[in-house]
Amino acid sequence: MSQLDVYYRAFKEYRKETLEDAECQRSRKAIKAANVEEDRLESVKYLCDIQDDWVIAIEKGLVFVEKAVAEERQFIRTNGEVVPIEKVKKISKDSVVHLAKHSEMITHVPEEDSQTDVIPDKLYMVEKLSDYAVYENRFLYMLLCYLQSFIDFRLEKIEDLRRSYAGYFAISKEVQTPKRKLTVKAELHDDRTDNPYPVADEKSLLLLQRIKDCQRIVNALLNTDLMTQVAKTPMIKPPIVKTNVLKMNNNFKQALALYDFVATYKGAGYTYEEVKYDLTPLGEKVADELAEVSNMATFLAYKYGNDLDDVLETTYRKEEERRKEEEEKKQLARIARLKKAALESNQSMEEYMLVLEERNRALEKGNEQRIAMRHEIENLHKNIDVLVREKNELLRRTDELSEENAQKDAEIERLNQKYEDDMAALARKHENDLNEREAQVTALYMGEADRVRAEWEEKTSTLTEEYDGKIYECEQQIESLNEQHAAAAEQFEQDTLIAKEKLADAKKEFAEKKAAFDAENAKLRADNLNI
Repeated sequence: MSQLDVYYRAFKEYRKETLEDAECQRSRKAIKAANVEEDRLESVKYLCDIQDDWVIAIEKGLVFVEKAVAEERQFIRTNGEVVPIEKVKKISKDSVVHLAKHSEMITHVPEEDSQTDVIPDKLYMVEKLSDYAVYENRFLYMLLCYLQSFIDFRLEKIEDLRRSYAGYFAISKEVQTPKRKLTVKAELHDDRTDNPYPVADEKSLLLLQRIKDCQRIVNALLNTDLMTQVAKTPMIKPPIVKTNVLKMNNNFKQALALYDFVATYKGAGYTYEEVKYDLTPLGEKVADELAEVSNMATFLAYKYGNDLDDVLETTYRKEEERRKEEEEKKQLARIARLKKAALESNQSMEEYMLVLEERNRALEKGNEQRIAMRHEIENLHKNIDVLVREKNELLRRTDELSEENAQKDAEIERLNQKYEDDMAALARKHENDLNEREAQVTALYMGEADRVRAEWEEKTSTLTEEYDGKIYECEQQIESLNEQHAAAAEQFEQDTLIAKEKLADAKKEFAEKKAAFDAENAKLRADNLNI
């Protein structure tokens, strides 16, 4: 039984005593209702997304590594020495060849008519030993050690993240009654890496199992007799010499490809996402149980503050004796009823007990069903809590979207006001330009006419011809000025048309952007309503 199960059972037993007690209910209700806006209960866990490329590569490569280890490649090491003939256990071809080259080891030659074989005094004896420390096997050992470190490092990081849990809990309560003032302030931070209930993720669980399978295969291969022998020799170091076996033998070739993959793999092999759970505001059940914990802490402080251990222990024993006597009375009354029922049913006590046992079995079966239903109800309550948290998260997201919409509406209103102000400024500028040009033309025309009239009045009598010439010149100048004025007015009208066209394009572009934004805003609101 885990520590969580022990505490859960203990808390259930504690609640059995306090749940229906009227005074405890009033106390819990008062604590629950106090300063609920300051209650906080949050937790953080991590969701790991394992990249499967390295897992697939290791799984494929290990198939060939297993086959390469099974080959048990070796070379025969030959040791030979000349020993006395009486120590020779087995004669080989090498012994005969050596003897033919070294006839001095034959010191006794048989007579001609003797049937005795030639027996040398000494003979060359060869010992052939199998040596498994070939380069290819040492490469396999290095690869398996590298794979072991590669997998262990990533698996440890992933498990640490998946099993990480950070919890934060804070309450600040103040309860006032006519004879008591209770202030409870608590803040709890719980950070752990042994959380047995990580974020549920089927994909990660499957990949984790595959990684652990690869880990077991690597460890098993390292414990084979071949790798145990190779481990006694110095480990090779990169770069790897690509021998003919590593290049031509398919098993070793694929093992080399696996080594190249893991040696050049730079990524962590996984990513993770922080998953936050916000249980604020607290649900009814959560608030009630936390109030229970506050009452327990208050009781402990009161007990030790008044040194009530002996007093409370005496009261506890008296209550236990009372309950025991009451239970014994109930048992005696039950036995008496059983005897009376057995006599009234004309059955012996044994027969009546068999009937009661059958009924008890039926009741136990019904009780098991009720327990199963209770567990199902508890699971439904947990699901309801999860749904409430999801609902709160959706409401929070909806509020964020509403705030974003309000900001965008304010931005639209600002752009509309800016557009209207710009249009009014352009209209005023256009009107001022027109008035200014008309005033300039009028002033120019009137000033020139006055000058010509003054000259004409001064020189009427003496300079009639000159005056006529001047009048003609003035008329030419007036015509030229009129032409300039007409050209300027035409140019101004063209500029005005161009400005109006640009203004119309700007209005059209603004309308298109506003329509797109309104459509996106309507879609977001529709999505929020559907959620």
